[in-house]
Amino acid sequence: MDHLTTKDASVYCTQGPDNLAATADGELSGLTFVFKDLFDVQGYVTGAGNPAWLASHQPAQQSASLIECLLANGASCVGRVQTDELAYSLNGQNIHYGTPVNPLAPNCLPGGSSSGSAVAVAKGEADFSIGTDTGGSVRVPASYCGLFGLRPTLGKVSLDNAFQLSKSFDTAGIFSQDLNKLASVFSLLGASTQPVTDLKKPAIASKKQGQVAQNLYLDKTLQQQFSAQRLSVLSRWCQQSNITLLSCDLLADTEQTLDKLSLLFRTIQGFEIIEEHEAWLTKHGDSLDPSILQRVVWARTITPQQYREAKAQQHNFKQQLLSQFKDMQGLWVIPTTPSGPPALTMEGEALAEYRSQLMGLTSIAGLAGFPQLHLPIQNLQEGPCGFSLMGIDNQEEDLIKTGLSLWQGEQ
Repeated sequence: MDHLTTKDASVYCTQGPDNLAATADGELSGLTFVFKDLFDVQGYVTGAGNPAWLASHQPAQQSASLIECLLANGASCVGRVQTDELAYSLNGQNIHYGTPVNPLAPNCLPGGSSSGSAVAVAKGEADFSIGTDTGGSVRVPASYCGLFGLRPTLGKVSLDNAFQLSKSFDTAGIFSQDLNKLASVFSLLGASTQPVTDLKKPAIASKKQGQVAQNLYLDKTLQQQFSAQRLSVLSRWCQQSNITLLSCDLLADTEQTLDKLSLLFRTIQGFEIIEEHEAWLTKHGDSLDPSILQRVVWARTITPQQYREAKAQQHNFKQQLLSQFKDMQGLWVIPTTPSGPPALTMEGEALAEYRSQLMGLTSIAGLAGFPQLHLPIQNLQEGPCGFSLMGIDNQEEDLIKTGLSLWQGEQ
C-alpha cells in the first residue's frame, strides 16, 4: 500500500519503513508498534524530525537493537513516526511536517517530542510505541494524549544506533493504552542495558513481578500543581487500592525549587546538545523552527565551567533524593504536567513560560535518572492529564505493579 495515501504525514515519516514484519514468534506476537524517528533501521535514513537532517545523512548501516528485539519477540512495526525537530521540544509541533492532531483534545497540543509515538497509539493505530524521553518527551505526550507512558531508569534500555540529544538524560520510553502491554514490552527491553545479543531470550531477571507500594508520597509544593479534581481522583484510587497517601517535603529538603531544577536541567541539556551537534547546527541551524533555534542560541552561551557546576549539582540532587528514599516505604507521586494540554493558540512568551514550569516537574526524574510512569485520568475538566509514580533506579516493576493496582480500582 502507498504510505503517503494511507497515513497522515504529520504522524508518519515519508522515508519509511512503512512496515517491518516480525522476525519470529514470541511474547509480543500479534502486537503492532511504531517508533520515533530517532532510531536507526538498516537501509533507511533517520530524519530526527528535520528535512535538512534527513537530506544530510546516509541510510543506516545497522538497526537499533531495540527495534530488532521487538521484531524478534513477535511484534510487527507499522511505521516510523514524527518527532519535534532534533527532539528539542515538548510541544509536539513541527513546522515542516505539521502538528499531529491530539485525538483526545483536537484544539490542543499533542505533546512532544515523541508526538507521533503518542498520537498513533491514542488513535488506535498501534498497540504500543517507542519514543525517547530526555526532558519529558514520553511523559508529556502520554499525559496530553491520555496514555500510559514509561520513562525507564537512565541507561536501562539500549539506545545504540539512535540519535543522541543529551547524554546525561536520553532514555528510550514506551507508550500504550494498556498498562499490561506496556509491562510486557518493558520486560523485554529492560532485560539488559547492553545491545541485545540473544534477542529471543531476555534475561530472567527482567521477569520479576514487582510489588504494590504500601505508601505514596506527595510533595507539599507539588501538591499545589494538582487541580482539586485530580487530587480527588488520586485520593480515591489510593483508598480503593489500600495505599496510604502521605505528605512529604521532597523539594524543601533538597533546598530546590521547580524553577531552579528547570534551569539546572536545561543548562546540562543545552551544553551537551552543542557539544554533540554544533558542526551540524552551524551549517543547518537556519532550517530549525525559530523557537528551537532560539534555544540553540541560548545553549551556545553555556560555558564549560557552568556545565561542570551544573553536573555537580545534579549529582548532589540525586544523592539527596536517594537519602530521602531510605526513610520511606513507598513511591513518590508527581503531577506529570501542570494541567491538561495547552491550546494550539498559545504562543510565544506564554508558551515558553509554560514550558519552563513544565520542565520543573519533568526535571526531577530527569536529573536523578529515576524511572517515572504516567497514569492517565479520564474525563477531567482541565483536559487529558493525570499523575506519575516515581521510584529510584530499577524500580520500574514496582511502578507498574502499583499503577495496575491504582488503575484497576477505577475499572
